[in-house]
Amino acid sequence: MSQGSLIVACDFGTTAFRALVTEIGADGSLEILGCSQEPTEGFQDGDFVNLAAGTRCIARTMRALEADCDIYVTGFTYSAAGSHLRSVRSTAQLPIGPGPRPIRAGDVEDVRGRVRSMALPFDHRILTVTPVEFAVDRVRGIVDPVGRVGSQLEMQAHLVTGSRSVLHNLQNAIETAKYRPQGEEVDVLAAGESLLTGPEREAGVILVDMGGQCTNWAVYRQGAVLSCGTVPLGGDHLTGDLAHGLRISVSEAERVKQLRGVVLRSLVDAVSIDALFEEERPAETPGLVAAILEPRCEEILSYVKRDFGDLRELSRLQAGVVITGGGSRCEGTRQLCEEVFDLPVQARYLPAGLGGSDRLPPGQWATVIGLSMCVARDAVDAETVEQSARDGNLLGRLRKVFRPRERAATGAG
Repeated sequence: MSQGSLIVACDFGTTAFRALVTEIGADGSLEILGCSQEPTEGFQDGDFVNLAAGTRCIARTMRALEADCDIYVTGFTYSAAGSHLRSVRSTAQLPIGPGPRPIRAGDVEDVRGRVRSMALPFDHRILTVTPVEFAVDRVRGIVDPVGRVGSQLEMQAHLVTGSRSVLHNLQNAIETAKYRPQGEEVDVLAAGESLLTGPEREAGVILVDMGGQCTNWAVYRQGAVLSCGTVPLGGDHLTGDLAHGLRISVSEAERVKQLRGVVLRSLVDAVSIDALFEEERPAETPGLVAAILEPRCEEILSYVKRDFGDLRELSRLQAGVVITGGGSRCEGTRQLCEEVFDLPVQARYLPAGLGGSDRLPPGQWATVIGLSMCVARDAVDAETVEQSARDGNLLGRLRKVFRPRERAATGAG
């Protein structure tokens, strides 16, 4: 997790592994000291499908990081992603006693334990637990139930679970590369940590992270995660469509997408798509590129909207949509997203005011920055909770009740 006041984190992305070394300041702020990124090998859908290649990629990424900031890395926090993750809601009740009495901190811990004890598939384990709200005797919307008189305490929480096999495999790859796994965080929640503000999470917002092989999303409201998920389509599928439509290589299609990609036909001159079906190779024009890319991009965004499912809840997201990831950088993505979701949309790729961000080369750094922020937040909050709990003040109780998302221990058992 951290080495002294240093934090080492690595994002296992579908197109690149990206690692950071950050330092926690006296005020809890982060400063980037070094970074590295290497093209992904042996990794697909959140799992190492070729352990030898994946291990070499981890080792290269960490060696480059060590060289960039002149430190010796022994372990790191890493991202967990892929279609094996499940987003579930869990509710647990706890009888307080034979009669009403003030609720104690121990009662909150007991109901939290009951939330975690929900029935899971035998091959899954819990990755994160995020409290959504408490209720006392059916009175909902309670932030801190400690001290409130009642006879029954209820807690609603959002849980993310993952495949034990995949999570074991991630740890095994890290250990095979001679590093120590120091905890995981769900990648889209890490990206949300770095890109979303507190007021946005409170008002309601959906984060859409368009990666290479998949698109991850998470919905927040009233400061808590409501749901998250993965669509198995991303920027690589846009590239593949371009390669097929223009009859060019995948590498050339990727270059066209990055330099001249347009996903909204209304932004360019309209052209006939008949050229796509002729024997001769079609000439690349902005109109033809948009005609190829728009249907796929619209499909990806529509799948995200469909997967969330609750259109009434979606309409309540006052902060709209924040879109990020390499697949979202084509011209017109923001406008197309507004059409699909019927919500205001912002494109965002780095958190504001992060020290040392000028050191970062081009790439998608939001997730690995978020991993570092999660570790820093937990370290600072743990110290604050300990001190505040000793003082017995309200801040201590609030932080203890709504403490940061619990992350399971690094062992997958």
